[in-house]
Amino acid sequence: MKEDFEGFLYPNVNNAACVSCGMCEKVCPIQNKEEKDSFLGAYAAYANDIQLREKSSSGGIFSLCAERILDMGGVVFGAAFDEDFIVHHIKIDKMEELWKLQGSKYLQSCIGDTFKETEQFLKQGRTVLFSGTCCQIEGLKHFLGREYDNLLTIDVLCHGVPSPKLWKSYWDEKNRLYGKGLSVSFRNKESGWKQYSVKFTFENGVVYKESFYTDSYMKLFLNNICLRPSCHDCKFKSLNRLSDISLGDSWGIEKYKPHMDDDKGTSVVLIHSEKGKKLFDLCKEKMTFEEAEIDKILPPSADSRKSVLMHPRRKKFFKLLNKGAATEKLILLLKPPMYVRVRRKICSILKKQ
Repeated sequence: MKEDFEGFLYPNVNNAACVSCGMCEKVCPIQNKEEKDSFLGAYAAYANDIQLREKSSSGGIFSLCAERILDMGGVVFGAAFDEDFIVHHIKIDKMEELWKLQGSKYLQSCIGDTFKETEQFLKQGRTVLFSGTCCQIEGLKHFLGREYDNLLTIDVLCHGVPSPKLWKSYWDEKNRLYGKGLSVSFRNKESGWKQYSVKFTFENGVVYKESFYTDSYMKLFLNNICLRPSCHDCKFKSLNRLSDISLGDSWGIEKYKPHMDDDKGTSVVLIHSEKGKKLFDLCKEKMTFEEAEIDKILPPSADSRKSVLMHPRRKKFFKLLNKGAATEKLILLLKPPMYVRVRRKICSILKKQ
């Protein structure tokens, strides 16, 4: 895998070692997109354990599923920060390691050798739960080339993945300002689930906490100016997915099912297979849940059901990023151009007359 100008990793063929077998193309989920009618139903749900929900981005359902697999002697794969706060996929097989996989990481995760590790565990007869984005799950399924009864997969409903180069620049800025970073939380719920904050702690005791709509990294991410190009033409955001379960935030639950909203986090759960339904059923005794209408719990307009639009200043953003521009300067690109602001001002004046 090689990093491009924007900081994203792409596969690179070693021509000296290539034997032209074509396997890399045969297992590519983009070139061999598999269509499957797999949507079996939707739920709104959250874990009954309040502490578990506090550690989770939404309702804690992933943690409940992972606990069941670990209780069965299985292994769980998911995204975790390393010591440099770069996101990699890792495997855990102990309950005390589950915290590493909890919480959102708004970054592209490096898969590394976890597809190979997954295959080895499956062939040994171990139960495996693999979590990731929907494109990563399809990549895994194509790599394996066959179905395994002992494999369960969960995809996280995805907005898109921001540039690792932006994250490194931003994180380096924070380390220069506050000292060496100790922990990262993109979804701190101290101010509630809906008004979540970015919270970083540093070795010297300093705590950085900023709302998601004022923190510079989150603003750039949510305004789609720093996403991987493929996220603007995602092939995997349909309701029919190769994963067994999809999990995400149940935004709008206060209108659809207000009795299930306590602002501590409620998950939307999409079931895609009988294996997924069985795993969800095994966790029901530890959660509060209700069946839901898909278009109400996750509207067709949701970013996790359609590709997000590319920001018109994306190209300029990456030019400035590669010149070493600070995130606060990059934020200025989110402002509409002067002619747009003037036009809006004129229209506003005319409406008042």
